[in-house]
Amino acid sequence: MANPAKSTFPIRCAGMDVGSNAFRLVIAEFKTPTQYKVLERVRVPVRLGQSVFANGRIDPATMEAALDAFRTFRRTMEAHDVVVHRAVATSATREARNRGAFLERVHQETGLDLEMVQGTEEARLVALGVRSRLSLDRGLSLVLDVGGGSSEIALVGNGEILVVETHDVGGVRLLERIGDVAPDKAYRMIQDSLKTSRFPILEYFRRRRLERFVGTGGNIETIAGLLSTNGVAKGPGGERKPSRVTMPRLRKILTTLSKMSAAERRERYSIRPDRADVIVPAGCIFEFVGTRIRAKEVWVPHVGLVDGVLVDVARSVGAEGLKALELSQTRNAALALAKKFDIDLRHANRVGALSLSLFDQTKSMHGLGKRDRFLLELSALLHEVGNFIGVPGHHRHAYYIIAQTPILGLSADEIEVVANVARYHRKAPPDPSHEAYRGLSERDQDRVRALAAILRVADALDHDHRQRVTAVRAKARGEELRLTLKTRGDVSLDALSLKDKGDLFRTEFGLSPVLKR
Repeated sequence: MANPAKSTFPIRCAGMDVGSNAFRLVIAEFKTPTQYKVLERVRVPVRLGQSVFANGRIDPATMEAALDAFRTFRRTMEAHDVVVHRAVATSATREARNRGAFLERVHQETGLDLEMVQGTEEARLVALGVRSRLSLDRGLSLVLDVGGGSSEIALVGNGEILVVETHDVGGVRLLERIGDVAPDKAYRMIQDSLKTSRFPILEYFRRRRLERFVGTGGNIETIAGLLSTNGVAKGPGGERKPSRVTMPRLRKILTTLSKMSAAERRERYSIRPDRADVIVPAGCIFEFVGTRIRAKEVWVPHVGLVDGVLVDVARSVGAEGLKALELSQTRNAALALAKKFDIDLRHANRVGALSLSLFDQTKSMHGLGKRDRFLLELSALLHEVGNFIGVPGHHRHAYYIIAQTPILGLSADEIEVVANVARYHRKAPPDPSHEAYRGLSERDQDRVRALAAILRVADALDHDHRQRVTAVRAKARGEELRLTLKTRGDVSLDALSLKDKGDLFRTEFGLSPVLKR
């Protein structure tokens, strides 16, 4: 399909969600990145999660059903002259041991490339889709997306995503967990299982007021339809309008449904077979979260992950890099991590400012780009999170904390870069004998060495955490990088620290950082 960088509006875009319970395709024509009309929606009930969550693999029959679905998606996109598309795969694909073979077959037989996304990216995309339909600009909103294999939660403050969490709790997974038991017993087992689940983000609402609780996913949409006497209202373009489900009515319908078998639910309420068995476990997740945050109702915008993927594709047309809002959201995610581990924020912010200043002034030496600059900023913010575990070896602790924490807006490779840069802000420089560093690509190893060299110099300039250095000017002279400082007070300790921490910069760029007197 066409290169998005060379495309202009109006343009036809497509988004695909390869979920654990079903595959979805949505096609729309965009007049602008935010104004669009949906042309077609397709849902194919392929349950990847059933075999993956039970056996760890996508079985042959499910593999063939998936390939048939992708062939249908491809033909549909060609019929609508789609120019750009994006297909994302979620928890079932991520967890399948034979995912490599699955992705390869999809590419070879249909020409589509699936992108496995982490739960944090799922949450971002879901929130993006919700914001296209509901205003989240006032107060605090919680967006909960319940899928077959996982649930994603996004905390949105005044329209901006603040924090996201992902949990391996979903409708299909809960169903597999409890096994084949009587409906009423299954309901109790699901509720008991959820009570043992940890959702740290919900603690945020103990002392804070929730403006809006938003639920997405096919199950809460079906529940909203069951509770509506006139059906779900539709707008001028045929798209369903947002609806609301009060918590008391949610509990009542779940109690009713829990007394029936899946076959009875299908017959009485005309629920699709692949929805009838998972609607209760999925609904219980909404009930559990809504109760914990003291919500009075669940807003159902009738959009989800696939809509967020669609909007994200359109926003990328003709754009370079990430939007300022997305960068801000990633900073917020990193800041939340920093606060969680109780770092010295004044020190982190000062080191960050000095790092970026040095990065800009030495661009001719390192030749790195805007995205690398952003990763340096995040590394500076997080370089001391390891102190939470212990001051001795805190640089190594920082690596493990960052590497094991999904950060909204960063790929897995980028998280590894940030973790390594933070790890090398002190002590030994990068070395191929270090397992984490050795596991990086050659390009990322180069990035880590250059960024860590800059971070070490910046960190030395606030050695005593007193923020005595307020600005730095760097200039290469012979074999020296001469640093002229703007200071307030004595910086003798910082000067001593620079002698130790300037080693990597000297190795990388052939210049010894020195203070100009």
